[in-house]
Amino acid sequence: MARTAPFTIALAGAGMISHFHLKAWAKLGNRARVVAVCDPDTARAAQRAQEFGVSQVYPDAAALFAAEKIDALDVLSPRETHAAWVEAAAARGIAVLCQKPMTPTLALSEALVRRVAGKMRMMIHENWRFRPWYRVLKGWIDDGALGDIAMARMSMINSGLLPDASGQRPQIVRQPFFKTEARLLIAESLIHQIDTMRYLCGELHVMAARAANTVPDVVVGETFADIFMETATGAPVTVTGNIAAPGYPPRVPDRLEIVGSTASAVFEDDELRLLGPSPRHERYDRDAGYQTSFDAVIAHFIDCLESGAPFETDPADNLQTLRLVEHAYWAAGLHKLGGA
Repeated sequence: MARTAPFTIALAGAGMISHFHLKAWAKLGNRARVVAVCDPDTARAAQRAQEFGVSQVYPDAAALFAAEKIDALDVLSPRETHAAWVEAAAARGIAVLCQKPMTPTLALSEALVRRVAGKMRMMIHENWRFRPWYRVLKGWIDDGALGDIAMARMSMINSGLLPDASGQRPQIVRQPFFKTEARLLIAESLIHQIDTMRYLCGELHVMAARAANTVPDVVVGETFADIFMETATGAPVTVTGNIAAPGYPPRVPDRLEIVGSTASAVFEDDELRLLGPSPRHERYDRDAGYQTSFDAVIAHFIDCLESGAPFETDPADNLQTLRLVEHAYWAAGLHKLGGA
């Protein structure tokens, strides 16, 4: 029998990203209803709850689970708290949508997956691959428009950690935890690009990597990284990032090039182009696409809870991305940073 009552949802975390999660939940209408926001900063949680008409606010997991009977938990708290939230939900058979990274390291994530196996359903919120331009590009690849992939490269270069005209460092203003995160650029940002390249090009393995901190007086972790990978057929795939690049804007969209045997594709300046005998192009609104990726992840989560279908980014899939992240740190000689 089809479900008629909405899924009841609680959010674990009320930080910057919760705004985008709550907008996505609201777009599901009566399919799902957020009933609580939980955060140690109860003033921040109350602000978010008021903004989106959520009735209850709690300071911690004990208070939340003592008071609420929920169907699913949306975990967007700091990465070091993810495992505790997931295990608390698993003990109660509650489904979980967990923001990336699943935990701070691959070893911790593998251990968590073993501990909660069979106790509930879990999906990892890896939303980059759900951005509309990458979904369209994946369709082109799957339809054979590019032929066999010969090479691919993706870059994310900005000045987010450098002072702007007002003297503020935009990335620190947006995400203050960047200052103290030992595993920074690869684990927090390039994890998105790595996962997207897996999604587009198939499974990858790391061949080499270089990474460094170019502003050690500002942050603890790495701010530059170049990761060289290969597909199963030996095609080179490179992911490059720099978040302290002079002269660049503080936020810049990805630049992606994929060269195939019959055509190529480029995403640059919010335009996706197919180059070759049958050219195509599509333009996108960057900000709208950002929210759309959250909308798509959360809709997919509810679709799969309703139908019983597997999640696209289930723990097993996400562990493949986390292995590439871990291998990149090893290849760059930074594996001891934040390791466990």
